[in-house]
Amino acid sequence: MSRLTEIENFVEIIDAGSLSAVSRRSGLALSAVSRRLKDLELRLGVTLVRRSTRKISLTDAGHDFYLQCRQIITDLNDAESNLSEITHRLEGRIRLAAPVTFTYRHLSPILTEFMRLYPGVELELEANDRRIDLIQDGFDVAIRLGRLQDSSLRAKRLTRIRHLPVASRALLMELGTPEKPEDISRFPVLQYRSTSQNNRWNFARPDGSKGVVQLNSRILSNNGDFLTDCAVEGLGIAMEPTFICNTRIVAGDLVPLYPDYVWSDDAAYVVYPEARVLPQRVRTLIDHIASRFSPDPSWDQEISKHYPLYQDGWA
Repeated sequence: MSRLTEIENFVEIIDAGSLSAVSRRSGLALSAVSRRLKDLELRLGVTLVRRSTRKISLTDAGHDFYLQCRQIITDLNDAESNLSEITHRLEGRIRLAAPVTFTYRHLSPILTEFMRLYPGVELELEANDRRIDLIQDGFDVAIRLGRLQDSSLRAKRLTRIRHLPVASRALLMELGTPEKPEDISRFPVLQYRSTSQNNRWNFARPDGSKGVVQLNSRILSNNGDFLTDCAVEGLGIAMEPTFICNTRIVAGDLVPLYPDYVWSDDAAYVVYPEARVLPQRVRTLIDHIASRFSPDPSWDQEISKHYPLYQDGWA
């Protein structure tokens, strides 16, 4: 029996959770499935699986070996898929994770265009603001906003992500306009809940000097659209990514405060696992997404038409 057959049998047993499940799926006798596993353990000289009457579990050695074997099989399947895609057409499933609002506002038309171009591709999109573990959760690619932290992933920068403090004209008429950024601390603040900066906003002045705003949070939320709506209603000052608040600024519903200051230094990235063989369909999607963004995104260009200082502060 070939080594690959033994490995495939081992991975199938762990994925299925039992030898009998593999027997039913493959049509092989239960004894044959069990024999393949025993032959693998004998050849390696190590116990991979603990057996009981109801379930199986991996030994420590078996767990490490399983992860490596699963990657080998994935690479082999991807290699075959790549050959098929090169000689025929793109096909197969792509699992993509992306933030909710960014997907709805800017990624959706890019993905629908891609699916029209490649009818053989199947797309599974999970729009979720939770940071997905690509490898553990089995995703091919993800869109990340902010600063990258996971060094195990490869990344391609798409565009910059800016933030601005914004307020309604009604709020500024009622409470006055803060004379300097630090004065925002006496205003009610609408704060994004998962910010890593806790109760402060950092900024850089046009001359490069830095400062901090201590926050008096009135509303906390992990949804930027909700906070933008609250700001429009005059409930406080919000620090919003411009890809969310740009339309409200252009419409005059919100006023950007200190648009020539730097309030963030973030970016949007497309990230994917450090795989030895990346399927052609995934590479094509990554290139397609990257080609639709520019260093100066369209939403920032719209704001700069109404607030020239905004552009000057980020030159």
